[in-house]
Amino acid sequence: MNKTSATRLLSSIDPRTKWVLFGLLAWIIIPWKGLEYGIFESTGSEIFNAYAWKSINTSLISLAVFLLFLLRPWKAHAKADLIDAAVSLTSFILILFGAALLNESLGYSAAIQLTFFLLIFSLALARMGFIQGDPFMTTAIVMIMASIAVFVLFPISTIFSKVVFLEDGTFTPMAFYENITSFGVGRTLKNSLMLAIAVGMSSTFLGLCFSLFTVRITKRFKGLARLFSMLPIVTPPFVIGLSLILIFGRNGTINDGLLALFGNDGLFIGTGNEGWFHRSAYIYGFWGVFLAQTLSFTPICFMLLVGMVSTINPAVEEASVTMRASNSQTFYYVTLPLLRPGIANAFLLAVISSLADFGNPMVLGGDYDVLATEIYFSIVGAQLDYARASTLGILLLSFSLLAFIIQRQWIGKKSYVTVTGKGSGGYFQPVPAWVRRIATSVSLSWMLFTAILYGSILLGGFVVNWGADYTPTLAHYEELWARGMGYGAWPSYITTLKFAAVGAPLTALMGLMIAYVTTRKRFIGRGVVDFSAMISFAIPGTVIGISYVLAFNTAPILINGTAIIIIISFIFKNMPVGIRSGISALSQIDKSLEEASLTQRASSIRTIFTIVLPLLRPAMISAIVFSFVKSMTTVSAIIFLVTADTQVATTYIMGRVEDGDYGQAVSYGSVLIVTMLIVIVLVEKFIGRSRIERA
Repeated sequence: MNKTSATRLLSSIDPRTKWVLFGLLAWIIIPWKGLEYGIFESTGSEIFNAYAWKSINTSLISLAVFLLFLLRPWKAHAKADLIDAAVSLTSFILILFGAALLNESLGYSAAIQLTFFLLIFSLALARMGFIQGDPFMTTAIVMIMASIAVFVLFPISTIFSKVVFLEDGTFTPMAFYENITSFGVGRTLKNSLMLAIAVGMSSTFLGLCFSLFTVRITKRFKGLARLFSMLPIVTPPFVIGLSLILIFGRNGTINDGLLALFGNDGLFIGTGNEGWFHRSAYIYGFWGVFLAQTLSFTPICFMLLVGMVSTINPAVEEASVTMRASNSQTFYYVTLPLLRPGIANAFLLAVISSLADFGNPMVLGGDYDVLATEIYFSIVGAQLDYARASTLGILLLSFSLLAFIIQRQWIGKKSYVTVTGKGSGGYFQPVPAWVRRIATSVSLSWMLFTAILYGSILLGGFVVNWGADYTPTLAHYEELWARGMGYGAWPSYITTLKFAAVGAPLTALMGLMIAYVTTRKRFIGRGVVDFSAMISFAIPGTVIGISYVLAFNTAPILINGTAIIIIISFIFKNMPVGIRSGISALSQIDKSLEEASLTQRASSIRTIFTIVLPLLRPAMISAIVFSFVKSMTTVSAIIFLVTADTQVATTYIMGRVEDGDYGQAVSYGSVLIVTMLIVIVLVEKFIGRSRIERA
């Protein structure tokens, strides 16, 4: 039989039969049970014992159903497709619940066969007329819903179950109340909310000043403002906190300077005299975390507000001036109200980001406890209290989701339209003198302060010990990078690059696919898919980490300690970026282009790959780059998931911080910042700046 004949024979087989045959083949040749050390590092006997036919297990359900599909005794029935859907979905659920009851960890073969059951279920739905009988779109929707159910909704529900069920399964309805009223929880919640509100207000105010400064006052610093807005995205979580320690810490530059001036034998005190200034660790606690988070989130608020400031229709302000309003009245009664949704959006985003932040409170918190770090300490160390960690996770998730829902519902229902599609002329009116003075002084001071901070990051890696010995040295970089590829920072750096390179395209593809099906298709459960996918943005990283530990550390899905769970956490944490990019791009693509392709009898899959994806290329590239950068610099979502074999760059830096080795920590952070900037610059060079910024 030649190749052409084999291809024709294969294409003539019904897709359902193909999935059944492939499922049976996987049942025979691929291990059914999960392997603790993976398929490449397990022994031959471990692999042999993991096969489905080696013992009695839940694989018998899969085998029986596949054989039943081959015979298909109901094929003459009027509702044969409905029976196909019911049998395949029931089998999928039975295998998962059966494995959970038998404490059976499912492996590669089980994952493949469960996927085939979903494919058969999708095919049956399409033949019943779902999504106009389109098999590809039906399959895409089913796979998306299954992925969100398994990797978003199931882990979050596990957190709630751990609060009311003990390890032995005992139902304890009062456990949540006992945990939430236990010592320290109220103080921690109060600290988190106070910090989040304070950071939200400061970041929004500074972001507004900076956006007014760059758009309405001067354009000289536009390039610098762009760099300023990019830096927090490419900066690892601990690095800003470290830079503050280098400047304001006990052995920091400020303390050294004040000690030289006003300490014992100081310049203004005199030799032999006791000074009034002594070293202080004042940077640790509320003010240190507040300053670090404000530094981190102000550029994000700026990016949200600068677009709104730029797109206000000048004719609106001109109309106010024509009515003899002063510049101050125009700014207060016209400009600020039009910026209200952007200001509220920036504030809520900063609040969510502050609640979710783990790195800065970890470095600078001191005795100022917040929810994100308390979740970590509830599990790490001697406590190992999953119920307390789950309770704190529920509190953190609740307030983050509340802010997220307010952001979507309240702001989303208000109209502040000034760009109508009609031509408009005119120029922006001058901002009041007092606004000009405040915005200019705040912006220039902030830019100078930021430059000093990042300068300390770069210089901190080139001295022996900042604050004690400023002798120039390359020892930190030699220790990290010059001892060979298997030592120092190289293993974690390469591992991070691999994980980010694998996760980024999958994140973008998943996000864009969800954006497409939720904006272009109408189906049952569409709203649930849209909301479930977008709340990944509001779920704090530490909550994702603890939920994955609780959900995937036991049967039936035992993947903790593997590279797979880290990549999955990257995908579902960063997925909303791809969704927002896709929705934005699809809103600019007329549906008639797709309809024309379908009218010419092209399949939906061909339409997507030949029409939609080429037009979505800028959005996809933007989502890939952003996901790659966030995967390189994330820590809170994976702090519970990494092992010695899967250590990434940020956890390596965290280890150096905990050991007090700030020189190596800032050296590694500098390399990561440079790596991310190089990636962004290369993409802009070969793809184009506008394509990056469009998302």
